[in-house]
Amino acid sequence: MYFIGIDVGTTNCKICLFAKHDFSLISKYSFVTPKIITKDSSDFDVEKLWTGIEEGMREIVQAVKDPDEIKHISVASVGEAGVLTDLDGNITGPAMTWYDTRTKDVCESVIRKTGRQKIYNITGLPAHSNYSLNKILWIRENTEKYPKDRKWLCMAEYITYKFTGIRKAEFSLASRTMALDIKNKKWSEEILKDTDLEKNVFSELAESGEPAGAVCGKTAEKTGLSVKTTISTAGHDHMCGSAAAGLYDENGILNSTGTTEGLLFLRREPGLGEKFFDSNFSNGIHVLKDFYTIYSSLPSAGYAIEWFRKKFDISEDEFYRMTENLYEKIMQKDYLPEAEGIFIPHLRGSGPPVRSIKTRALFYGITEGTTKEELLLIIFQGLCFELKNLLNSIEELTVQKFSEIKVIGSACRNRLWLKLKADILGRDIAAYEIEEAVSKGAAMLGAYKNGYIKDLNITEKNETIRKIKPDRRAAKYYTKIFNEIYRPFYNFKTDIEKKFYQ
Repeated sequence: MYFIGIDVGTTNCKICLFAKHDFSLISKYSFVTPKIITKDSSDFDVEKLWTGIEEGMREIVQAVKDPDEIKHISVASVGEAGVLTDLDGNITGPAMTWYDTRTKDVCESVIRKTGRQKIYNITGLPAHSNYSLNKILWIRENTEKYPKDRKWLCMAEYITYKFTGIRKAEFSLASRTMALDIKNKKWSEEILKDTDLEKNVFSELAESGEPAGAVCGKTAEKTGLSVKTTISTAGHDHMCGSAAAGLYDENGILNSTGTTEGLLFLRREPGLGEKFFDSNFSNGIHVLKDFYTIYSSLPSAGYAIEWFRKKFDISEDEFYRMTENLYEKIMQKDYLPEAEGIFIPHLRGSGPPVRSIKTRALFYGITEGTTKEELLLIIFQGLCFELKNLLNSIEELTVQKFSEIKVIGSACRNRLWLKLKADILGRDIAAYEIEEAVSKGAAMLGAYKNGYIKDLNITEKNETIRKIKPDRRAAKYYTKIFNEIYRPFYNFKTDIEKKFYQ
């Protein structure tokens, strides 16, 4: 018996086949997520994306003797991004990436009409141009093909629709649209009225892992899948990854790393008070029933590292050698922690506590003698200082200190990054070396919600969890740098940007 998890990410799309008994990875197919990028826009190429998934599924199916043994497929994806279709499923506008900024004027119009506080009280989200609602409104205003009857589907929901021909919205993704009444778990009539959108632009809501239907005949013929295999939307990628890492209650916190980086923790009720609003934290509905999430995302994490590699034309092998050299350096007994420069990683705007698409990155301390390795260390330190800033805000707000940070994603393959996280955050790091955590979480949620497995704890029993403790001397030094240099620069930069960019 097998299960498939699909992860439609910003950078890569992955299709993974897992065995039921221990959810070990049997087969994987991955490809670069296709995009259409111009100077002023960034869209997912949805037709090529679906073609890639069909091709990948054909290859995955060959790994099993009987396609009927693939019982369920569950799809996770980035939040916010999606497609607007007519009733026949034809795409009627661009599939904007979550970070595309064309929607900023539309968002400002929504804010003027509804108000930031009201938007937060209803949706649990700080008003931001990334969210799906603004993409729908932009398409309405800027395309000639805007149909009378249309349907919005977030990216994972659209892939589920392509498999089954059935449209359903999933709660965790719906909570990233800026159109969901998060407390009552229904589409907000007030938001729809204020934006002059019909309620049926969004689909019927379903829980994570709830089957939308079985593979349709046309798709089964193209992929080799069985028409008996059922399909569901697992949900928002970071939340699916948290299920694979064992985040099942309010006592833990997850650091999910990839193109972006986020901190995620669970609550029984959404945080809709004034303090949460002022802190710009995003509420969500979790993939596990009866839980809400507080999720805060930093737009540049892995992206900042890729930006560095591209700027200096650094190969994967050279990058690996650089990070290993830096790791060996900071692990020497006589090494004195240092911060030769400061990097505030706002290459794609900033996350909480000051969330804006208009912020800019900042480097300080670079000289003509700064080497590539030194610059890379400054970048990694900057990412960790930015994460510390976010963690401090969360702990001040919740009056809760997290002694351990669970980490999944690309950071788990980088010893330097993990060590700097431990030292700069001053916390124990539990790096979950889960191969394809998001795909695994999606597959597990699908199996669990459809009664094939009794609980989700199977991952903790079968995965390597690497523990990294902070060095006391390094942690003390980095705390001083954070308080006396990073935060003053951050505040200074914020003040300047309010005058010139806001």
